[in-house]
Amino acid sequence: MAQPKVIATVRSAGPIGNIEVNVSTNRVYFVNPDTEAGTIGVLDGITNRIIARINVGRLPTQLGINPQTNRIYVTNFRDDTVSVINGRTNQVIKTVKVGRMPDNIGVNVRKNLIYVTSIAGIIFVIDGKTNQIKTKIEVGGRPSRIVINELTNRIYVTNTIKNSVSVINGNTQAIIATIKVGNNPVIPPALNVITGRIYVANNLSRFLSVINGRNNKLLQNVQLGRLQSEVVINPLTNRIYVSSAQVEGKGKLFVINGSNNKIITTKVLPTSSNITINPNTNHLFVGNFDKNHMSVYNATTFKRLVRFPLVSGSTVLNPVTNRVYVGGNDSITVIQDVSDLIFKNDAHH
Repeated sequence: MAQPKVIATVRSAGPIGNIEVNVSTNRVYFVNPDTEAGTIGVLDGITNRIIARINVGRLPTQLGINPQTNRIYVTNFRDDTVSVINGRTNQVIKTVKVGRMPDNIGVNVRKNLIYVTSIAGIIFVIDGKTNQIKTKIEVGGRPSRIVINELTNRIYVTNTIKNSVSVINGNTQAIIATIKVGNNPVIPPALNVITGRIYVANNLSRFLSVINGRNNKLLQNVQLGRLQSEVVINPLTNRIYVSSAQVEGKGKLFVINGSNNKIITTKVLPTSSNITINPNTNHLFVGNFDKNHMSVYNATTFKRLVRFPLVSGSTVLNPVTNRVYVGGNDSITVIQDVSDLIFKNDAHH
């Protein structure tokens, strides 16, 4: 039976922050956060070599990518700016001044609009054609995480002060709904593009909020009895995986049936772990910060397939090549994921 395997360990200077992938060019972009001189590294997904380092602003935090235009967007927290990178030349082609301390970013690929949250309670919308601010959306509080349903052209933004989710009409950029959720929804929500439901993990509440994207109303709060740290989804199986907050002692992994929002099973998680799922293979990647290892499970049977000795931080999947990129202290580990049911050929091999 084929198993996921490590195919490369790519050394990089300094710790690896946020990682994102351009599925069209098969290039991986990662943040080297530094308060004085932040850089973005570029990894070639074919050769598994770093081919460029791009100077951006101070303390870069999050990356957004438009694979259709081959533009990469970086929020610079200390500079109050967004760097726009040309993915073909690996050059910064524009620095857009936005509001105070921008951190999170979302890209609406179909509309070529970039949404940026600011600590000032404002969401800045950048036009990808002109690289200029198209409009500002005042939501108040502390807008945080962004998830975009491109099929419905709706943008969902969590607010960690108001404990709510703002729903934005992507045509008019107007707020059409404000949905109350749990406390401190600072975690990236998970969107099921098939059902249109949005799952909001509440870092300081003991329930998961489920939003019906068809009417933009709260569908249900799923009681978990534990605080939450991450939520990922396999839209093909309609299963939602929620990890509990575990800083000291072991945490829990809750598996929820997306059809009825009931807990199917609960598993024990290691201390300080992170989770990533590959819907193509239905493999769940569970990293352990403390013990420096990552385990890969069949997300249905929870049989452990393999365990890798590696430092696991930010993780991203390239769904085209089925490669998983795991950031560490000074390296990126490249894992070739292979289904234990159906082998999906790598696009480049």
